[in-house]
Amino acid sequence: MNFKVFRASQGMVWLKAGWRVFKTQPFTFVMMHLFIIIVSVVPLLAPILNIAAALIAPFLTLGLYQAVVSKQQGQTIQLSSILQPLLSKGRRLGVFRLALCQVLVALLVAQLAGFLFADVVAVMQQTSETTTPEQLLEQLAGAFDVGNILLFVMALTLNYMAFAFALPLVYFKNVPLWSAIQLSFQVFTRNVAPLTVFGLLVAFAVVISLPLQLIPLLAVLPISYIGFFVAYQTIFSDMATAKDSAEQTTSVVAADRFDA
Repeated sequence: MNFKVFRASQGMVWLKAGWRVFKTQPFTFVMMHLFIIIVSVVPLLAPILNIAAALIAPFLTLGLYQAVVSKQQGQTIQLSSILQPLLSKGRRLGVFRLALCQVLVALLVAQLAGFLFADVVAVMQQTSETTTPEQLLEQLAGAFDVGNILLFVMALTLNYMAFAFALPLVYFKNVPLWSAIQLSFQVFTRNVAPLTVFGLLVAFAVVISLPLQLIPLLAVLPISYIGFFVAYQTIFSDMATAKDSAEQTTSVVAADRFDA
């Protein structure tokens, strides 16, 4: 599948496009993102739901993406629109397989973190009530290894590169799982400049939100989601229209009998 390569300045264009879509119905997009956050923190209250929440999360992200397509077509969206990919037939098996791969990779990354930061965990476990903050910071500084941190960041980056574009490719274009993952890698490596600019702008917006008790994040994070999906649309500019997407999500594919 062909895709476009952009200059670094395109990252700003994607973020502006995200803002334009967001402001057409800001409250609904904020509520959608809050719903995604609530689902993601449910495992903290009920750890038994950890895997279930991880499997549902990609469907909710796609629901937000589908809402963007609807707004681009001039339609009105509701909070319930975020559940459309979870309820629609025809593409759920592909997304479920991708979500399962994400869970497995996340478990591997967690194991890697436990191995790389075992010394840090040991320091935290050995901390007593008599340990002063200065002593704790000194012990933690000695336990951290720059090489391990870089290795862990690299693992997180590769994980994101593998699945970020693979998710909409599987759902909107019905690209096979492994092909979508490979294509997602290729897109990131070829468009590293604009995607880096996009990420830095979002990070800057998050940082300046800190003095304001993170309230601006209610808008910043949904805009970043929308902007990233707009990036997907422009990189794969032949993305199906809303009508095509509706036909894809309501048709039952013979190979995808997950809906039974």
